[in-house]
Amino acid sequence: MPEIFGANKSEDIQEVKDLEKSGKFRSLFGSFVVTPPKTRFESQDNDEKIVILGRRHFITNMKWLTLACFAIFVPMFWGEFPMIKALNTNTSFVMSIVWYCALLFYVIQNFVLWFYNVYIVTNERLVDVDFFGLLYKNINVTQIGKIEDVNYSQRGLFSSFFNFGNVVVQTSSEQRSDDRSEGSAFTFDHVANPDLVVKIISELMEEEQKKNK
Repeated sequence: MPEIFGANKSEDIQEVKDLEKSGKFRSLFGSFVVTPPKTRFESQDNDEKIVILGRRHFITNMKWLTLACFAIFVPMFWGEFPMIKALNTNTSFVMSIVWYCALLFYVIQNFVLWFYNVYIVTNERLVDVDFFGLLYKNINVTQIGKIEDVNYSQRGLFSSFFNFGNVVVQTSSEQRSDDRSEGSAFTFDHVANPDLVVKIISELMEEEQKKNK
């Protein structure tokens, strides 16, 4: 897996200051991390500071986690199937080993894809890292000054209860993601605390506009 992460002081953004004081959102395994300590990414400049490191809300992993939990018990019921019951003990044992190895690979792959599919907001730009499988990644980058609009949406009771949603960032360029389902190269799906993401990006935009005046 290529290196994506590798210490920062945030820009003077009030929302970020408040979150830092609260001590929340500092775990690197979280879905929404504010000014993550001892963290760097591949193309980060020396004076560039990470403000937000985010990924899909962890609750979105429940589908494959639930499936994996049920799959653990499948070999225990193989004796109920006549074709498998007819096999000798050694063959059944080998089949169980293969099953659990495949299950382990399935769990590791899904966790890695969740962990490394991230968006990064710095004091200078947005970086969207998308992995499609374990062997191909797509990275989109835009400067804060090129952002024209940012908004978010939450659909359904489930997303409102767990506070996750989709954040869409419109830029002055016509960037498009390799994921054709996304209307913009900077569409962050099912991210935690989308309201805070939008608020912080908006404040960074305001700071950038002040600098350019």
